[in-house]
Amino acid sequence: MENQLPNGERLIQEPTYPEDWECCNNGCEELCVYEIYRVQKQAYDEQQQRLKSVPKLLTTPTNLLSSWSILQ
Repeated sequence: MENQLPNGERLIQEPTYPEDWECCNNGCEELCVYEIYRVQKQAYDEQQQRLKSVPKLLTTPTNLLSSWSILQ
């Protein structure tokens, strides 16, 4: 199964929250596993919101194209 949307955008998989042992507690800032998770989760949530706005029942190819255009 290809994880790509009709507009070419990659379908983002929901990130997994890091385990406590994955953080080194060295103040890595943007490289911290928790910060990386936060950024990935935000991108996932934003994409999911866009996908929810696409109508579930599409009756014509024209509707399909116009609906997917909101993802661009």
